[in-house]
Amino acid sequence: MSVALYPPAPAHVDKSVTEPSASFKKEVFRVLLAIFFFIFVYILMVALAIGLAALCALGGIALIALKPMVITLMLGIGMAGLGVLVVVFLFKFLFAKTKIDRSGLTEITKEDQPALFAFVKQLTTETKTPFPKKIYVSSDVNASVFYDSSLWSMVFPIKKNLQIGLGLVNSVNLSEFKAILAHEFGHFSQRSMKLGSYVYNVNRVIYNMLYDNAKYGDTLQGFANASGYFALFANITAWIIGGIQWVLRQVYGIVNKTYMGLSRQMEFHADSVAASVSGSAHLVTSLRRLEVAENAYQTLINQYQDWIKQNQKPDNLYPQHRFVMRHLAELYDIPLNHDLPQVDAKTFARFNNSRVVVKDQWASHPSTDDRENHLNSLNLKTEVVHASAWTVFENPESLQQKITQKLFAEVKYQTTPETLTAEIFERQYNEQSLKYRLNDRYKGYFNNRSFSEMEYDQLPQIEGETFDSILTDEAANLPQKIYGLNSDLEVTQLINNGSIRVRNFDFAGQKYRSNDTPVLIQQLTNELEAAKNQLRETDKRLVAFFVKAADAHGQKEILLSRYRELQSLTDQSIKDLEHFHQLMQVIQPIFHELLQFDKIHQIMHAVKLHEVPIKDRMKQLIEDPAYQVYLTEKDKALIREYIGHDYKYFYEPDFNNEALGKMMEATSVYNDIINERVFAVKKSLLEDQLQYIAS
Repeated sequence: MSVALYPPAPAHVDKSVTEPSASFKKEVFRVLLAIFFFIFVYILMVALAIGLAALCALGGIALIALKPMVITLMLGIGMAGLGVLVVVFLFKFLFAKTKIDRSGLTEITKEDQPALFAFVKQLTTETKTPFPKKIYVSSDVNASVFYDSSLWSMVFPIKKNLQIGLGLVNSVNLSEFKAILAHEFGHFSQRSMKLGSYVYNVNRVIYNMLYDNAKYGDTLQGFANASGYFALFANITAWIIGGIQWVLRQVYGIVNKTYMGLSRQMEFHADSVAASVSGSAHLVTSLRRLEVAENAYQTLINQYQDWIKQNQKPDNLYPQHRFVMRHLAELYDIPLNHDLPQVDAKTFARFNNSRVVVKDQWASHPSTDDRENHLNSLNLKTEVVHASAWTVFENPESLQQKITQKLFAEVKYQTTPETLTAEIFERQYNEQSLKYRLNDRYKGYFNNRSFSEMEYDQLPQIEGETFDSILTDEAANLPQKIYGLNSDLEVTQLINNGSIRVRNFDFAGQKYRSNDTPVLIQQLTNELEAAKNQLRETDKRLVAFFVKAADAHGQKEILLSRYRELQSLTDQSIKDLEHFHQLMQVIQPIFHELLQFDKIHQIMHAVKLHEVPIKDRMKQLIEDPAYQVYLTEKDKALIREYIGHDYKYFYEPDFNNEALGKMMEATSVYNDIINERVFAVKKSLLEDQLQYIAS
């Protein structure tokens, strides 16, 4: 790497910039108090548990000595077992080691990437932080510091590792890359990282006691099954453990809430460290752009989830990622500079119709707006090095292809997959994008929504109206406005009923107290109803306008017939998709919760009931020519196999994962073709009716 390319540091940086703020010190003090509180509570519970174990042991011995016989022997052993199991519960989680999953990471070395290591070395010298123990790359839009944690990490210093996501490298220039890494090294320098280790271990112990109890539960069940006498003591043990868990939930809330406050201050401090060596602006521009870059990355991955079904994979994900970023920039009118979207706060403000702002006390990071304000207040300036962050990587294309191959290595294809080059990808992506994009003349008004229901023989009179006088910019924004009002109303109701516990919040830039919510709920309800009425009237006026235009071409009844067809199809799709959503809601717990067998059987019974209307509808759709166009031969075979089998999804104690997979695949196809059919009919109607007003 040329030294000339290494981005400069700002001149004359005051030492106070990187000194811990008063807020930082305050949060450190609060976290320390919370940790001491946990230690006190934990020691108290251990002492009580040991006391209980001693009493149980003495009581068991006394019972056996009082009247030696089989029943007193079993009761004595059961009583002693109760005490031991409670002590074991409190001790068994302490010495576990938590290792970060590295399966998605690839370690790089100085021999592999000498320029990058030189860059990192110079940066650690500037930030006065230790060089990372190891450097890893991943596929995503991310950078982070991480380390394995155990009880010993609370005592001995642990060297941290650095993770660099290639999606992030793909999205920033060299100045921004320096700022992002400097932010991560800012965490290296913080003494509060030690507190982070303490809190991490405290939270891990509490979390495991609350939620990770499968093996302990098996032990307790085994104790109960050993003898009917022991079952009584197993139930008492479970009741005591439940009480311990209740106490720990309260402690977990206190420790975690205080640590979140410190974590936000740590982010501000790391930002200050980054600004001190790279300038304020570069971290700001990267923070904003990375939100778009992450969106583009997820869009790309989701697209390949569909293309995997077509037996396709990428040769190199990262030129394709850059293309999707440019596509999103064009779609949302975001300017490009040196081939990168130039995103600022105003970019997101255009799409944000929400007026309720609640400071999330559980958030680990400050908002991007707050971070930007903090960085701008430092006012540290440097010149921009526009060279790509890839400049510091040796043979970047080879590395990109290696990580791409690793990301798709576990995908199972039917045959040897087709590899999409950047050129093929761009052509195919554009075709896909155009397929699901409505005409720009509608200004996004009909995106992700249906026409309002209406009586087509009772349309309003349109005299002297034009398309643009009806679909003004204000009218075109109505769907987004309604979305924002619904969101604000939901949040305000959650504050009102106590689900969101805050004393104060912002609404439209003004401060409100939680007891003001009833008035705001009424205001938002009225605004929402008014906006919905306005949307319905706009829909009616647009339909009336196009019907009048079609009448001038002698095609009024044809257009009205198409509107009615779309309405009927929309109504039917709502019913069809409701069955799908109900099935997904019923089956969801088996993928996310640890369930008892009787609960699993209840869920499987409900699944069978919800499958009936879906399978009946599938039989109709697969024979309907209007839907067959959206089905591949593989889709048809999958649906026929699904509706032709009465799968049993659970054979105690195991799930039939193959059958569950068939159900999920088939119902996903069902969901897709219903949505595709409605969208295609809507798009065709919207496109065709424009011909009536073509100049």
